[in-house]
Amino acid sequence: MKTGIRKTGDIWLSIVKAMLFIVVLGVFFIGQIIFYTETLFFFWGNNILILLYAANLYFTSRLYNSFDFGNIAIQDVILSWILCLIVSNGLQYLILCLIESMMLPVAGLLIVSAVQLVLIIPLSLVIDKIYYRLNPASKAIIIYGREGKAGEYSRIIGKHSKRFDIQQTISQNEPRETLMESISGTETVFFLNVDGAIRERLLEYCYQLNKQTYITPTFSGVLINTAAISWISNTPIFLPKRPEPDMGTRILKRGMDIIISLLGIVLLSWLMLIVWIVTRLYDKSPAVYRQVRVTKGGKRFTLYKFRSMRPDAEDDGLPRLTSKGDDRITPFGRFIRSTRIDELPQLFNVFSGAMSLVGPRPERPEIARQYEEIYPNFPFRTKVKAGMTGLAQVYGRYDTAPDEKLFLDVIYIETLSIWQDIKLLLQTIKVIVKPSGTEGVPDGATTAIRNEEE
Repeated sequence: MKTGIRKTGDIWLSIVKAMLFIVVLGVFFIGQIIFYTETLFFFWGNNILILLYAANLYFTSRLYNSFDFGNIAIQDVILSWILCLIVSNGLQYLILCLIESMMLPVAGLLIVSAVQLVLIIPLSLVIDKIYYRLNPASKAIIIYGREGKAGEYSRIIGKHSKRFDIQQTISQNEPRETLMESISGTETVFFLNVDGAIRERLLEYCYQLNKQTYITPTFSGVLINTAAISWISNTPIFLPKRPEPDMGTRILKRGMDIIISLLGIVLLSWLMLIVWIVTRLYDKSPAVYRQVRVTKGGKRFTLYKFRSMRPDAEDDGLPRLTSKGDDRITPFGRFIRSTRIDELPQLFNVFSGAMSLVGPRPERPEIARQYEEIYPNFPFRTKVKAGMTGLAQVYGRYDTAPDEKLFLDVIYIETLSIWQDIKLLLQTIKVIVKPSGTEGVPDGATTAIRNEEE
């Protein structure tokens, strides 16, 4: 009965979301009629422009998860809509300018965007309330395999109390009958680092009872998830992809790196000059910081960044990641780190071919060796060229554990495509405006390995 109620609720929620989309679409079209009458054409011409904007808006709203109510916090939904409007309205404005072969007044675009946002905020708040009214927190249990991470995962999932009502946290080492009894009394089950054989039996039981399940990834699981299904006679077999992209993808990816990095260097040269001058004048030390990093195949290269720390930050010779509240960071350095401006010199690394725009972030050799001692699969992320941004940067944070970043990087490698690179580049804009993504590792830690806190 409860499942039926949820399905009915989902239908109503879809209708409300569609209404929000139509409102945003309608406001822009009305704004075009009021402010840009010169761009109005015959009936079919206007319809094409509406469809173009609708497709543009749909793509950007999906890209930034603007309709992802329930999965992200309401403030993130609103931030997503702001970015969605910037990209979709800006692109449509450029299309209108191209149609007229002239730059149109930007004031109309700003007014239309402001009206859209004024309507989006209250409507989003209403939809958020409707979502949680129709989808109350589900009863959930956490089954864990690693004692050391049980508390950490419980804290992370506990932050989503509107989605999950954690009833119990239980070890995989409990008797199977006890685990099954706990599963039968809940709606959602989290399998966190549970051993393969135990997980497989319990998953079958969850499938039988139609339980919602969440599972932390394993390396083999990532390969299987992205594998194609092949057939030998009448036997289905998973065929994991090879990590090396095909020649066409490599050529297009390198071409995109050259064009975008060159455009970035030209268009942002004024900003880089200002940062260079301010950093240089602050303490009369070099403004550009050079550091050895590891890229594809373990090859080393010199990475460039604007210096955000004191010149003597590592005079003790100990390589370490930035910690929370790190007193080595200068006041101006804190600003350029939070806005990612300190990363701009890496455009030269991309243009030269040492890096790519999108790929696993390059680690320092010393820190990479420490990670490899604990996570033997860590070198797998060097199957492709290192990048300025990537899946781990969009969905992770600076202090995300190395094993979690590894899974994100392997997923990127296994699903590598030009289309995915374009999406990740656009999604990086959202990461830049969220300062929480630049928080350092805990005080006293030198790497992102969790047990350094203890």
